[in-house]
Amino acid sequence: MCEKTDVLGVHIDYCGVDTSIERIAEMMKNDRMETVGVVTMNTLLLADEDPTWKQYLENMDLTVIGDSEVLKAAGIQQGQIAEEVKGNEFIARFFWYMIQQKERIFVLGETPEEVEGLRSYLEDTYPGIEIAGTAAVGEDTPPEGVMNEINSLTVDVIVSGLQGHRQDRLAIENRSQLNTKIWFCLGEHPNIQSNAGLKVSWWSTLLKKSAFKRMVARYKEGKD
Repeated sequence: MCEKTDVLGVHIDYCGVDTSIERIAEMMKNDRMETVGVVTMNTLLLADEDPTWKQYLENMDLTVIGDSEVLKAAGIQQGQIAEEVKGNEFIARFFWYMIQQKERIFVLGETPEEVEGLRSYLEDTYPGIEIAGTAAVGEDTPPEGVMNEINSLTVDVIVSGLQGHRQDRLAIENRSQLNTKIWFCLGEHPNIQSNAGLKVSWWSTLLKKSAFKRMVARYKEGKD
């Protein structure tokens, strides 16, 4: 069973990998596009700064905790789910499920280099995965062209490496026009970013962790 938990004022799903994959299987049977998002430190930092992003996050059909720091902020450091998050088990199970079901995937990123890095990472890490197409979505990229390309290829899952409101613009505003089953938002998952060669460094990760700890302290002071 999947429950909701409050992490720093944001209500997200709290459930094990088996339950999450069962929900993914149900989503693949539906006619409308469903949204799945990985919640990391940076996801919550953005939600703290922007109420619109917080609402977008809480309205996702399924959120998956992808960072042990998020669990720590919720006061959870032990147990099965904590071990699964530490081992990035949902990410692995999700993509292996896509391979087993022979689902077609479309990859989005912010630059051609990021798209190629993410595509190469997925193909190298999950042999047999079917990448049907890719697209780079910059600040000025018209969403219509991206949507037309996605729809023309008849894909099952969109794997998005986009950040911030580019997710909102494509996934929410155009939800009814995308002929796919799942929009999977990776967020800024540190393991995937570093292995895929995306924009990440030890210094930026350290800064985000420091900012996140300050946000946790501020939230706890507010509750006291």
